[in-house]
Amino acid sequence: MADPIRYDVDLTDRLHHLVRVTVHVPADLSPGGEVVLSVWTPGSYVVRDYVHHVQWIRALDAQGAEVALTPSGGTAWTLPATADGPVAVTLELYANDLTVRTNHVDDHHALLIPAATFPFVRGGEDRTHLVHLPPSPAGHVVHSLLPAAGPDEPDTYLAAHRDHLIDSAFEVGALPTIDFEVADVPHRFVWAGHGGAPDLARIARDTTAIADAAIDLFDVGLPTERYTILCVGADEGGGGLEHRDGTVLQMPVRTFQDDALYARFQSLVAHEYLHLWNVKRLVPAALVQPVYEAPTRSESLWVAEGWTAYYDELLPTRAGIWTPRQLLDTLGATHQRVTEDPGHRLQSLRQASYEAWIKHYVRDENSPNVMTDYYGHGSLVAFELDLRLRAADPDADGLDAVFRLLWQRHADTPEGYTEADVLDAIATVGDDELAALADRRVGTPGPPALGDDLLAAVGLAWEDQGGPATPELGVRASDSGEGVVLTHVLRDGPAWRAGLTGGDRLVAVGGRTVGRGQLDVTLRAHPPGEPVEVTVTRASRLLSVPVTLDTPRPRRRLTAAGNAPSAAQEAFRRWSGAAWSSI
Repeated sequence: MADPIRYDVDLTDRLHHLVRVTVHVPADLSPGGEVVLSVWTPGSYVVRDYVHHVQWIRALDAQGAEVALTPSGGTAWTLPATADGPVAVTLELYANDLTVRTNHVDDHHALLIPAATFPFVRGGEDRTHLVHLPPSPAGHVVHSLLPAAGPDEPDTYLAAHRDHLIDSAFEVGALPTIDFEVADVPHRFVWAGHGGAPDLARIARDTTAIADAAIDLFDVGLPTERYTILCVGADEGGGGLEHRDGTVLQMPVRTFQDDALYARFQSLVAHEYLHLWNVKRLVPAALVQPVYEAPTRSESLWVAEGWTAYYDELLPTRAGIWTPRQLLDTLGATHQRVTEDPGHRLQSLRQASYEAWIKHYVRDENSPNVMTDYYGHGSLVAFELDLRLRAADPDADGLDAVFRLLWQRHADTPEGYTEADVLDAIATVGDDELAALADRRVGTPGPPALGDDLLAAVGLAWEDQGGPATPELGVRASDSGEGVVLTHVLRDGPAWRAGLTGGDRLVAVGGRTVGRGQLDVTLRAHPPGEPVEVTVTRASRLLSVPVTLDTPRPRRRLTAAGNAPSAAQEAFRRWSGAAWSSI
């Protein structure tokens, strides 16, 4: 058998955010061999230049003599053709970037993301990969998405091949942890945030309920032998990254004391858990064998992420840990956000998927004007398809049936699935007309159709939220330590027409200063259709421009239709897992 690829990890300088990693290049691969550091990690479609964090790199032969390394292509190094015997290549990495896609080590914990940590050996991708990672300091524990190598290899973790290694993660620390089972499969949750006092028992209960709902969705059991959730805490923000046998999550440290944040956490758990099926085993064709040294593009992220985003709202409701009101409010907020962004009229979902590398993950103040979000927009298309299927057959399972059919046909196949496969599954469960509509929704810019006539299939309708109406300025604003900042100015809106731009700091409207949280109430003092003076600072300049406010946008929410027939009420129960009367 060919020698495995081995790695040693040294965390002794973790106080300085430093990690040293040694990759042992086997003798048969060392002459002219190439060691390559990835430029992206699966699930996060953007080039991250992990090589930026390399402090130094050197190679030694079996006798400890220096071996020359030649940089190759910016993120790779080549050994000389005369290299003889095994060679140990060591890199020192700076690890002080706390996200689910990057490394972060300090005195509290060590989060290691393999794409950013372990350079692979060209030609050895299919070999067994072993990671030796002793816990440091004493009392710390290693939590790995990889299985242990066995009693003969202490502190060592086994990956079947290069892709298996990259599709994993490590967390090291003296961290709050809970073990539990779902369908007889071991699960572990690890909290790596500072403080936060997580209710581990509640997290285990909620994750179990979400997992059971996901199992019911696909009706095939759990496709993994173990599942690990590594959750890190930050001051703000959040997100997740799916892996084959677990996930890395990031949430604000106050999540477990804030009901709204905890609901986001539940949705995030549902999203990443669903990826066990969708993406990790039901894989878009372009991502079956990704290239890690360059972007690997797919036009199917509207299914991989958009459909997953749709179900990350349904699953907590079906699990009984969200109310129907939470589900409907979340769907309504997504609809409002997507349709208010001008970019949905310019970029199709298919384009958004393919251009994720240059648009979705690389945003600026103009992004809402030129791009659509394949997560949110994709979830709305999934909602429309689901409603149309349930309208055609109220006693059937709607989009659930399409998902199951895709799984039956394409799960763990060497070629993955294509968009044509998705459309064929839609046609099989629905008809050719619905598949053609889905193709138009994905290939043509514009919103899905979610009118009352379609919502009636599950006993729903739009309702005016009422409340004070705010004239439309056409901006997205945030409150910061500097006051109110126009983060985005929406194309062709009042602020855009007046010449304001993203990044402007709002000082006054109509001669009245605007402080944190005061923008809406200040705008309400001015009738739409009449010019009002808006004062901003732009860099070192003070500018005042007349802005003609537009009429207020309608603020609507999804609610129960007043005269929903019993068949629609039952369709709502089949769809959401909750009684229509509980809305």
